[in-house]
Amino acid sequence: MQRAVNCYILPIPSKTANEVLLALREIIPGNELQHLRRLSKPVYLPSHVVANLPPTGFPPEQSLLYILICQTDKAPLQQIAEIVAKTSPFQRRHGRPITPKPAVSVVTVPANVPTSPEQCVDWGKKYWPTVYKRGNPFGPHPAMVENTVAKLTRADEYMALARKVAQEVGEAGVGYASGGVVVDPETNDVIAAAGDGRLRPSDMGWCNPLSHAVQRLVEMVAQKRLKRGEVVSPNNPITALTETERIYLNTESMGTLDGQRQNGAEDVAEDGEFCGHADNTSYLCHNMHVYLTHEPCVMCAMALLHSRVGVVVFQHRMIRTGALIAKIDDGLGLGLFWRPDLTWKFLAWQWVAVEEMKNEVPENISA
Repeated sequence: MQRAVNCYILPIPSKTANEVLLALREIIPGNELQHLRRLSKPVYLPSHVVANLPPTGFPPEQSLLYILICQTDKAPLQQIAEIVAKTSPFQRRHGRPITPKPAVSVVTVPANVPTSPEQCVDWGKKYWPTVYKRGNPFGPHPAMVENTVAKLTRADEYMALARKVAQEVGEAGVGYASGGVVVDPETNDVIAAAGDGRLRPSDMGWCNPLSHAVQRLVEMVAQKRLKRGEVVSPNNPITALTETERIYLNTESMGTLDGQRQNGAEDVAEDGEFCGHADNTSYLCHNMHVYLTHEPCVMCAMALLHSRVGVVVFQHRMIRTGALIAKIDDGLGLGLFWRPDLTWKFLAWQWVAVEEMKNEVPENISA
């Protein structure tokens, strides 16, 4: 059942947010209400909340943010007003005709964490800008898993392509025999295909130990965005190592990159959280599906997370170095796909070939 609590909010000039937050550091809880935006522009507040807010005291042209401070039972209003009154936005300055007083208000917000994107959007419209970190303590919502499984019908095809690029780099001696592909789940287009490149010597004569297949996949997606005129940093062109890589790196038939990013821009926030309004243009692989021959290491798992992928499917477990499997009895047990302290999460499965089904059951590690 949804539980509601009352919280203090305060309007401040945008450029003074850090100063005011620092002044309130002893009052603002560090581990409470993390599903709610601590700072929000007025345009993102529900209309009925804005209608009941008192005048801010700042000029209309002033760019403002509202701070969600804490629950009303955590501190008296007078204490909060006295603290913020000492910060620069509320101090008399030369040339300022009026010194604003802290306009502390009270709003009602949900105390529970949203368990689905739909619930997140609904709460954002009714109460306060809400974020969805896929933080359900019981794991991903069953509906989310079911809907995603429905889009994995071509897993065999994509895994075959991942194995192909892995075989090619291995035979060419430029990398270890591992590879992967990036797929747009809405169109089933293969956006990129890459193998490991750690054995290929550079112009300087040494190999790059960071050229794992996942790292090269992300680089290829970035390279394709650069060709479409998007700003991607750093601009460090990647070189295809095999014919298959070259085909998918140079093809211009996958125009879904732009549409995929525009569609995602409405549902992922600036820090990767679902919130319904923020820009997503800084994330290369938002909600894409990634198929890998091997379980990614910690470095690659975090690269996938920071690229905001939606699904990772891998074939071979890497007991000593793999970072996705959550079990601790025979491996690292890091589970870097659905940890509660991550700002983004993705679903993950281990894929098993049909011919192996008699001896091994495919494991859904996202449930």
